[in-house]
Amino acid sequence: MSQELSLVDVLRILNKWKKHLLIAVIGSGVVASLFSLFVMKEYYYSWAVFYPINQMQHDRAVIFNTESAGGQVDYFGTKSDVNRLISIANSATLYEFIIDTFKLAEHYNINTNNKYYRTKVRKEFDANYKAIKNEREAVEISIYDTDPQLASAILKTIIRKVDEMNKLVVNDTKKRLYALLQAQLEEQQKKIELISDSLAKLASQYQIKVSTGADGTVIVTGNDQKAVQDFKTLMYKQENAVKELNNRTNILEQIQVTLKSNASSLFVVDEPFPADRKSKPVRWLVVTVTMLITGIVCLIAVLIIEQYKNILPRS
Repeated sequence: MSQELSLVDVLRILNKWKKHLLIAVIGSGVVASLFSLFVMKEYYYSWAVFYPINQMQHDRAVIFNTESAGGQVDYFGTKSDVNRLISIANSATLYEFIIDTFKLAEHYNINTNNKYYRTKVRKEFDANYKAIKNEREAVEISIYDTDPQLASAILKTIIRKVDEMNKLVVNDTKKRLYALLQAQLEEQQKKIELISDSLAKLASQYQIKVSTGADGTVIVTGNDQKAVQDFKTLMYKQENAVKELNNRTNILEQIQVTLKSNASSLFVVDEPFPADRKSKPVRWLVVTVTMLITGIVCLIAVLIIEQYKNILPRS
């Protein structure tokens, strides 16, 4: 019958199999060393940290102080802005842009003749790239790559692309407003021209004259009282129309300034830079873990073998 192994039994078995165990552990260490040295690729780590800037900072109401902004405008964005940046940084659109820009299929040695090669490239890139919100509520992006210069260049491009995509919605809204105001200005200009034509026609038909009194008031005279009143009404409409035209022109120019400013929507705390030493593999750790696992597995194996011998029927 089998019996439970005691510590003495385990030590006895270890002593009996020590040479075999030692050979297995050392052998696995040698294999792991050779594998990590000649097979495993060396990867370099690069990272960047940035915060969103409140895009209200670049709004015409803030720049030209034309409206009440409801109090002081915060320089940095909110948690929602941070979450939006993370979503952009992890988006398929950004992935595809980086893959095409840096020809990552070629860099990862993936055969482009394969039907699903882009899926393989995305998986490889995704395994090495990460965009998260760190403990300081900032966006942190990082990447491992066999080329430290390329790793840094990819992150710099990602920052520019995230900034571009983040500003897209706000700038598109400004562009649509700009186009709408341009159309309204053209209509307003036509309205003023029509009023001017009507004033000229009335003045010619009823000999209407406009002069300024000593107190600065406008005096309108003519040979028909009703025509004079109509002329005054049109003058008032023309004055208001010109004021509205000037106001909309100012707004249009202000929006144009905000569009041309092209200010960044990101505040970069840590710029990416090429690493000067590899980050993985950690060869000593690979060798140590391999030897440890080999030792444990071999120990369990010899214990099972010895226990199995004990339960075999004796001849």
